[in-house]
Amino acid sequence: MKDELMDMFSINETIGFEFREVCGFTFAYKTRVLTMKDKLTSASITPVGIIYEENGEYYFAPLDETVDINVIIEEFVKNCLLR
Repeated sequence: MKDELMDMFSINETIGFEFREVCGFTFAYKTRVLTMKDKLTSASITPVGIIYEENGEYYFAPLDETVDINVIIEEFVKNCLLR
């Protein structure tokens, strides 16, 4: 039903992840943008975890247990390590 309502009212939801390095720690944020008929209706940025390196290995400390950790790790590797 949610998909039908989103189509009927031309609502688009975009979810992504952003990363910011501060003092050797990389903070992971989930961004969510809702548009209705190509106009911004809602946007949010939520911190979801901290990525840090120790002894040559990366570790992820989640701040939000509801997010999919695998998606965050994939985005981090693609956007931060493979540049």
